[in-house]
Amino acid sequence: MKLSEPFITERMKFRLLNRKDIEVVYRQFSDADMCKYFSEPPCDMEEAKDIIEHYQNPEGKGYLRYGMFDKNTDAFIGTCGYHYLDNDLKQVEIGYDIWKDYWRQGYISEALPILINICFEYLGVDCIYILAHPQNKASIASVSKLGFKECAPCRKADTEPQICMNLLRAEWYKRI
Repeated sequence: MKLSEPFITERMKFRLLNRKDIEVVYRQFSDADMCKYFSEPPCDMEEAKDIIEHYQNPEGKGYLRYGMFDKNTDAFIGTCGYHYLDNDLKQVEIGYDIWKDYWRQGYISEALPILINICFEYLGVDCIYILAHPQNKASIASVSKLGFKECAPCRKADTEPQICMNLLRAEWYKRI
């Protein structure tokens, strides 16, 4: 599998974002409800374009972001991917965001196992971690179900306090 190739799950299509997605990317990263737990301020239309351009051609890079779309309607659900790949420590941070109309419908539980496998198989890391806002209980609960455990910070966060949770390769493969 090439990281840039689209793939599907039970309910979603995953593909790299492109210029046609600028409106939904802007909506996603400028909406007050969505930005409540983001580590970066809301974006403008130019920054939305930059987000899309940044994540093009992920092969061999330390970052990747997929757009997630409804398999039947093509409606934008959110994004997921990785960044902060540290080859020396053999760890990577993952991130995700689900458009608020799709909250609490199990999309993260469907998407993250795919992303976790990509990180362990293609990046060769031994540790995957997330940084979560302490009040983002839904996100913390979602990753806990997949085996993530609270740990010491894996990297310094630039913003307000974050909870770091990690998943080790050995623990993941015991579960599957």
